[in-house]
Amino acid sequence: MAARPSAEELLGRQGALLTSSHLAELGLSKKAIAAVFRALPVVILPDFRRPMIRAEDYRDLIERSTYDGDRVWPP
Repeated sequence: MAARPSAEELLGRQGALLTSSHLAELGLSKKAIAAVFRALPVVILPDFRRPMIRAEDYRDLIERSTYDGDRVWPP
């Protein structure tokens, strides 16, 4: 049986899906995970209860939400 890929590994894979457990593995708190799931399209597969998000959507959200002096912090 193959080992489950880490969240960090999944972030580099095209088409990967992340669960809340993956986001927790990346160090996000429960409140931050909830904010991510509210901000992004959620994938819910038939007969599977765990919602997921696309890794590329997550990476884009982090990029858009990073303020490094080139933009004004949002109000």
